[in-house]
Amino acid sequence: MSEESLKLSEKALQMAKAPKYRGAIFQIEADEKGLALVDCKEASLKVYLMIDPEVDEILETRFFTYGGPIFTVLADTFCTMIQHKKMDEVAQIKVSEIEAQLRDAPDIPAIPENAIELAQMQNLIANIVESYPGKKGVALAARETMEKIRYRTQTAEGRAEADKEWFALTQEEKLKRIEDCMHEKIRGVLQGDGGDLEIVELDNAHLKIRYQGACAGCGSATGGTLFYIEDQLRENVYYNITVESVDDPFANPAPTVF
Repeated sequence: MSEESLKLSEKALQMAKAPKYRGAIFQIEADEKGLALVDCKEASLKVYLMIDPEVDEILETRFFTYGGPIFTVLADTFCTMIQHKKMDEVAQIKVSEIEAQLRDAPDIPAIPENAIELAQMQNLIANIVESYPGKKGVALAARETMEKIRYRTQTAEGRAEADKEWFALTQEEKLKRIEDCMHEKIRGVLQGDGGDLEIVELDNAHLKIRYQGACAGCGSATGGTLFYIEDQLRENVYYNITVESVDDPFANPAPTVF
């Protein structure tokens, strides 16, 4: 047993062996649920909070640390304390309250008073509170965007509005919207793998593209990649747009030479 562990309360020692909230929460999980994710790090401790941005309620918490038992028990107790609490309540939490819950007896500290982790934990709480408004704004904007997408793609009224808007655009305006979406949502993904694309023709709502670079002749360009491009354009430009690659590597296979 380490010298550090010998100075901890029995309650803290037992918690350090089997913490309840060790783990991580990833941004994609929060995005899929329309929630805000606050993930803050201090020294060797990182804490994750998934929050309903409409009511500021904490729905899920996790933490990860490689810094030893003190950070483990402080973080696990903190995660326990804030389950289904509001963020304004989190702002009021003092590390002394966390430490008090780890004591075996009310008058005997559970953690050495000079442990640097105590001050670092208080800093982490402050960072969580400070970073939340920005994360909340992003989550609310993303939720509003998804609601608009669902309305315009999954309801008769929304589709009728989208049709009217699309057919009122000039050809140049349609192409600009497509190019803007390509720039924001698509080209970066393709360029990251050494590829790109160009627009060949737009006929009403049927778009023809030509792959460039590594994408040209790639088998996935006619499968997952093409579906991804079409999905992005349907979500962000027009729900009924279709996309075709004019250089389908399987459309005209080279003859076999014997």
